[in-house]
Amino acid sequence: MHHRTETPDWLDAAEIARIRGGFAQVASKADGVTVDFYARLFELAPTTRSLFPDDLSNQRDKLKHMLVMLMRSLDRPTELAPALAALGDRHRSYGVVKTDFAVVGQALIDTLATHLGELFSAADRAAWI
Repeated sequence: MHHRTETPDWLDAAEIARIRGGFAQVASKADGVTVDFYARLFELAPTTRSLFPDDLSNQRDKLKHMLVMLMRSLDRPTELAPALAALGDRHRSYGVVKTDFAVVGQALIDTLATHLGELFSAADRAAWI
């Protein structure tokens, strides 16, 4: 049985380490990761393209900043939850629906797998999911 930190449905220390380790591997090439993330998102769900401005540079910056914030807060889920709820609310106000969130998750996992290659193990994938 894994000992969970603050909430029973949250990540354990090993999962947090896996996520942070993977992020550390791609952080130096975050610009390429965010470009590839949006390309993969629009490949998986072409209709989501209309939800974004033509110039994605601000969106890519927002994604980078959100990922950094997530990495810093992974071991503090009670602090992270309100920020994630607010982010979800904002996106719903833009017309994002529940199925879009799943596609975004898949695009992120696919992008990480592409950038990390063999360094992205099944356990790493599971932790990110």
